Amino acid sequence: HARLLAVVRVQNEVAASALDADELMRVVAERAMQITEADAGVVEVVEGEEMVYGAACGTAAGHRDLRLRVDSSLSGRAVTEGRIMVCEDASADPRVDAAACMRVGAMSMICVPLPHRDTITGVLKVFCSRAHAFCDEDVTTLALLSGVIGAHLGHAAEYERRMHESRHDPLTDLGNRRAYDERLAREVARSRRYGHALSLVLLDLDGFKAVNDVEGHPAGDEVLRRVASLLRGTRAADQCFRLGGDEFALLLPDTRLEGAELVASRLAERVAGAPLAGREVTISYGVAELGEGGREALHGDADARLLAQKRQRQA
Repeated sequence: HARLLAVVRVQNEVAASALDADELMRVVAERAMQITEADAGVVEVVEGEEMVYGAACGTAAGHRDLRLRVDSSLSGRAVTEGRIMVCEDASADPRVDAAACMRVGAMSMICVPLPHRDTITGVLKVFCSRAHAFCDEDVTTLALLSGVIGAHLGHAAEYERRMHESRHDPLTDLGNRRAYDERLAREVARSRRYGHALSLVLLDLDGFKAVNDVEGHPAGDEVLRRVASLLRGTRAADQCFRLGGDEFALLLPDTRLEGAELVASRLAERVAGAPLAGREVTISYGVAELGEGGREALHGDADARLLAQKRQRQA
């Protein structure tokens, strides 16, 4: 009766996690550890040929992001065979990754696959530093949890994927125009609240049309991806956006106009020095610092300076 109540409480917590995958995995790992009186609780997710610790608590807390091969671990076997795996004594069980078990202090463990539709998204695992630590009730309890947890974890992953796709450019994986507008509004509000500087760089590519016309659109796409990679190499890697076509934006919080000009000029040098589709591709840019106006004024100032630079180069 107590265990059933515990399962219900976990299900309620999972339902309240609002599809946040990290919070969901943390709650599940902690409650599984508590219910089974284990030393550690872990949720592992499948990434290609590896099992990755997505959440870890108890004695496993310091091992988050640990990676195990699917084909040489008990949790990987639980995924490939689609059934619960129990290890009574890791020192005598050939199915386990002995080195990993020694590293985290796992002598006995239960690995429960987490199904979602026709796939298994990961494994819920508990382990203990002593052999023969778990009973049949522990296995049954975790099995009751696995279906609901796997479904929620799958939905959370799908939700995060949809959220990512709605705010990222599929070609470059930079933030898209929607993400730019949202981030610009937040950064302007933050700048106003705390009195911090905020600068914006808008840029587009010179000679890009010639790449598409002569080399073809696949070459043009490669140029855009290379430029996006150079943008991600700046100190504001998470503030880079592709606004559309060959136009990009770089938000620079806590940066005055002079510093933003320096960032933009260095970026222009890097683009000019990079081999892009075997043709000369450079960038024009406009830089502005937030003043009395709002986000529309900041964007407008940067855009006006970008257009002025392009006209000057074409003159």
